Amino acid sequence: MGAHEEYATKKDLFAFKEEIIHEFHVISEGLMDHIKLLAEGHSGIVQRLDRVETRLDHIEKENERQHIETRALIKLSFSELDNRLSSLESQVKELQEWRRHIQDKLRI
Repeated sequence: MGAHEEYATKKDLFAFKEEIIHEFHVISEGLMDHIKLLAEGHSGIVQRLDRVETRLDHIEKENERQHIETRALIKLSFSELDNRLSSLESQVKELQEWRRHIQDKLRI
């Protein structure tokens, strides 16, 4: 063994152990801070997604309501048009019958 060889004493090993523990604490605290930031960011994203989902639900319900309302209006409009057409057809038949009646009277 040479004169330049150094041996670690118990005190050196203890100091080295304490230094490793200290570095581990520093690193783990940094990791915990990063994990907290990630958790906060995740929470913010979840809250935004919830708001978007709520808006989309509202829009979907409003679209469905408008669709039902529009169909009801169209149904009503077609019903009114059908009534008017039936009335016009009836009037045309009456006019045709009146015309035939007049033509028959004029031939006599």
